[in-house]
Amino acid sequence: MHARTVLIGESVAGAAAAATLAAFGLRLRSPAGFADDYWLWISVTALVYGPPGAFLIRRGRAVLGRLFLAVSVSAATGALTAEYAATAAVLHWPGHLAVLWLSAWSWLPAYVIVAAVVPYWLPSGERPSRVFRPLMYAGCAAVATGSAAWALLPWEHGDDPALAESGLANPLGVAGAEALLPVSLALIAVASLGGLASLGVRLRRAEGDERGRLAWVLAGMAGTLLLLAAAQAVPARGSGVLLAASAVPLPVSVVAAIQRYRLWDMETVLRRGLVWALMSAEIALCYTVVVALLGDLLGRSLGAPLVAAAVVAISVAPVHRLLQRGVRRLLYGDAADPYDALGRLGATLETAAAPAEALKRLAGDVARILRVPAVWVLVLDGPESRHGDDVGADPVRVPLVHAGEAVGELVLTRPRAGEFRPAEARLLNVLARQAGAAAHAARLAADLDRSRRALVTARAEERRRLRRDLHDHLGPSLSAVQLQLETIRDLVADDPDGAGELADRCAVWLAGAVSDVRRIVDGLGPSALDDLGLAEALRAQAGAFDRPGLEVRLNLPAHGLPPLPAATEAAALRIVGEALANTARHSRAGRCDIDVALSPGALHFTVRDDGVGMTGSAPGRRAGVGLESMAEAAAQLDGKCEILALAGGGTEIRVRLPRVEV
Repeated sequence: MHARTVLIGESVAGAAAAATLAAFGLRLRSPAGFADDYWLWISVTALVYGPPGAFLIRRGRAVLGRLFLAVSVSAATGALTAEYAATAAVLHWPGHLAVLWLSAWSWLPAYVIVAAVVPYWLPSGERPSRVFRPLMYAGCAAVATGSAAWALLPWEHGDDPALAESGLANPLGVAGAEALLPVSLALIAVASLGGLASLGVRLRRAEGDERGRLAWVLAGMAGTLLLLAAAQAVPARGSGVLLAASAVPLPVSVVAAIQRYRLWDMETVLRRGLVWALMSAEIALCYTVVVALLGDLLGRSLGAPLVAAAVVAISVAPVHRLLQRGVRRLLYGDAADPYDALGRLGATLETAAAPAEALKRLAGDVARILRVPAVWVLVLDGPESRHGDDVGADPVRVPLVHAGEAVGELVLTRPRAGEFRPAEARLLNVLARQAGAAAHAARLAADLDRSRRALVTARAEERRRLRRDLHDHLGPSLSAVQLQLETIRDLVADDPDGAGELADRCAVWLAGAVSDVRRIVDGLGPSALDDLGLAEALRAQAGAFDRPGLEVRLNLPAHGLPPLPAATEAAALRIVGEALANTARHSRAGRCDIDVALSPGALHFTVRDDGVGMTGSAPGRRAGVGLESMAEAAAQLDGKCEILALAGGGTEIRVRLPRVEV
């Protein structure tokens, strides 16, 4: 099916070219007569739009190719019929009136399609968006309305003097058909402006290959407009050549956009061409307005032109800067003015209520500034912000660095061209530096929040441990002493010896209670560290739990323990004490080994017993409070605490604490 479509397209282009050449042949052998004054433009249009139309169909741009072929066929038909009608009028060939009627309107579709329909389908032949689709339909209506108006218009009411004075009548003329002309002109104006707006919007949003193709197309349209303007400004003898030349840039640029759009940097050419064209328009407008306003007062031959020239000279520099800035913003977006983009990004970050919100706004702003669909800001050990659901299989990754330290990564959707343009790449690097500071702030906020939650948890666990120790040990001991003292009071008169034995037992219980109080106090603040140092404090702690039925062995490094940060020593003593207390209360162990070692950056120790293990705890006991307390104590110093159940029975606690202040 595609091969057949390609063959038809090439045949149509060939037929249009043959018709155009036939028109040239007729013009050589006969005066112009009723031929259109714009015969050269029509002929060139027929020749330059046909081959690109066939090429576009071959490349899969069927709609755009058919539009180009329609332009070529319309122009070729207009050229051939006009030349045939002029020759037939002199040589009395048959069909003169019918061909003359066809020549009166067959050229119009070529003109309207190029101006009001083709721009919506450029450069790739994709269907226009819903916003611009009604305007494209208005262009199609303009083709039909204009063709009908010229086909039905009585020739005596037309703008062709030769036809009006020929005495011939339109065989299909309808009175009042001229009312369709303003409707057609209005539709052409609206659709043409809409087509230019459509191209501008797509250029503003386009990326990669599509942006390069649009740059070529806009360059071709700019060349067409400049040649049309030049044709109106030169004498009549040269205007026909310039008008014919204006048909060439657009089809050539479309073919170049499809085939080799990267051959030259057309965005630079387009930018400078737009600035030059707008500057020319501004100068002409300024000059005309000043002369019109001051001509009667100062004279139109000398005074007003001098003032107009002075006004133009003064306004050239500021207007040029404004136009350059506007055109660069149109073509490159925020990358055209990185300082403005950074200023707006800084204002956005300043108004953020929290670092996490700043990250969210940052991702959205970077996506908008660089015109990519997805941007993720990933922070090491911190929050992340994602604008867009998918960054693609091969995204652009930019490290986020603050004060020489990697704090995260900026992940962006890769442009269609594969890489960002140089201006966008430079802007991305600057944005990454801003993002690095924001990521660092978010990371600090996350660390602070974790520390706050850890402190709250540690305080709650410490209060729970104190309550448990007071309730489970000191409370029962004091209650027992109270009961025994009441019994002693009852026995002291009748059985002094029994009362004495109970008093001795109470003394032992009170000594145990005193030991519990000391242990609790040492857990709150191990004063033994200040008096003895970590090594001796560990020996004292091990000795306090060493008793018949439970052997506690402490293995220290042969060279001893050097002074360590106070937080490290306190955490080590607290964890060892909690581990020994758990062993003594619940493990039913006969032996407990404490092994202490040092590395250049950390203090390592293990507490290992041969008891029943964690699965053999007494029924009804809330397990895990002491273990969680040990893990929290290590985590507060960025350390690590592992509690393992040994295969042969027993429990091993492995702890690593840093040797530096945290």
